[in-house]
Amino acid sequence: MKSQLLHAVRAHAACISSGNQDTINQLLQSGGADTVVSLCPGTTIPITDSIVFTADGQEISTQGYPADDTRATIIIQPGSNVTSAIRGNWQNHVRVLNIQVDGNRPNAGAFGGDALLEMGGGTDGQTVSHVVAKNTRSWSCMHFIGSGQDDNPCRNANITFNTVGPCGEEGTDANGNGLWADGMSIECVTSTITDNSVTGSTDGGIVIFGSPGSHFLRNTITSSDTYLGFGAINMVDPSYGGNYSNVVVSDNIITGVGNGLFELGIGMGSQIWSNPHPLENFGPTTVTNNIFKGNIGFSIVINGWFGGLTVTGNDASGVHSPSSDTADASQCGAQQQTSFNDNEQLIVYPPGVQGPSTIQAEFTQIPNNGSNWLCLTHPLPTQQSFAPGDLAVRASVSTVVQLRNFHVQIQGDGNLVGIDTTNGVWTVKWASSKYSSNCGSDGSECLIAFGGDGNFVEYDANGPLWDAGTSGTGQLLTFYNAAPWVEVDGAGGAELWTISNLTG
Repeated sequence: MKSQLLHAVRAHAACISSGNQDTINQLLQSGGADTVVSLCPGTTIPITDSIVFTADGQEISTQGYPADDTRATIIIQPGSNVTSAIRGNWQNHVRVLNIQVDGNRPNAGAFGGDALLEMGGGTDGQTVSHVVAKNTRSWSCMHFIGSGQDDNPCRNANITFNTVGPCGEEGTDANGNGLWADGMSIECVTSTITDNSVTGSTDGGIVIFGSPGSHFLRNTITSSDTYLGFGAINMVDPSYGGNYSNVVVSDNIITGVGNGLFELGIGMGSQIWSNPHPLENFGPTTVTNNIFKGNIGFSIVINGWFGGLTVTGNDASGVHSPSSDTADASQCGAQQQTSFNDNEQLIVYPPGVQGPSTIQAEFTQIPNNGSNWLCLTHPLPTQQSFAPGDLAVRASVSTVVQLRNFHVQIQGDGNLVGIDTTNGVWTVKWASSKYSSNCGSDGSECLIAFGGDGNFVEYDANGPLWDAGTSGTGQLLTFYNAAPWVEVDGAGGAELWTISNLTG
């Protein structure tokens, strides 16, 4: 009785209208188990370090549990190195309810570290509900991590009615670090992930790390308006030894919008992602009645699965066709390009599925083993132009331009090469055939550039290796995916030089 009264007093304490992470952490540390920290509606709490649950049953919420914009906001401040706003690892039955959590990436910047919300570990019954989680600085907006302990997994989590995203950006930073991020990353067993809205994830919308016994139902996953997202729902990782037993993925709606794109709607199996692993994911698993719409490269692809699979009632009729309007497959392998060009949306590689299975008749059974379906890009142009001073690429980077079904690269030996990539078969169409042994061990000493003086030049460590002779006259450099391939134009668009002048 004393414990119940104490909980009631804590739950109805005055709400917090100001402060920072220290204000909340002091209350959690001093209050112990079942402490409820209630934030006043409309309050913004700026933080420069994580808020950390310290005991079972604790809660952070907005007073009155509103579900609109009056929910209190916790926001990471610029100048700090923190990436996790809230940490609830290894505490049972903690709750994050009806608040907004903003990683503030546009102002605080991307930064390597843990997810914006870090939950899970060896815990039972954690809840995150009616929470807005957006702008993570790191790799995920919401992460429920596993424990690594077979007898004490993250279990019975309730992740419901959350609004997640945007999460991450497309591409890499100047140091080659990926800017993409998951919406929700789940590694908990027998858990409920339902009725969430994930918008603008750029890695996985909802990533299922095994999570045997968990149900993923009635979630809405929508792409960014502008960025490419790798996958909407991912079932590709080997967590729990690839165990997806009794996982149910049903009644979700996946949509690609605007100029954005999902490469994959639902990817299933060990051979789907960019890093295929030797284990085969296994069930029995159920994937039913999911709806796919808009800009999606491939709605469901299955390869590398055994031990039971039911895939029925999934509807890809709302996906935009032809696929080439919204994506480009010229960097894909031969089977992926064939499936893309044929607008195949529901795809299975039959030898890659073992054990009892029921797969709806609309699936295309592909004849070849496609093992990396993260190969699409935004629609590529047939040509790309540069003004003087706008192009400088070292051989250590290699790619000069990527065009539709065509790739131009500078190799480590200094050779500038144009390659047709149609149907995944790389065929050299032209080459400078000018080589150098002075490019350096990593190619960084060889540079192709359209200089500020209008001359198109390749340099090695000793100086110019060759040039177009257009200094003072070149005004535009253009690469094409067909003849004349490479051209420098002068005043009024007059042709001054093409790659044939160099290659003969």
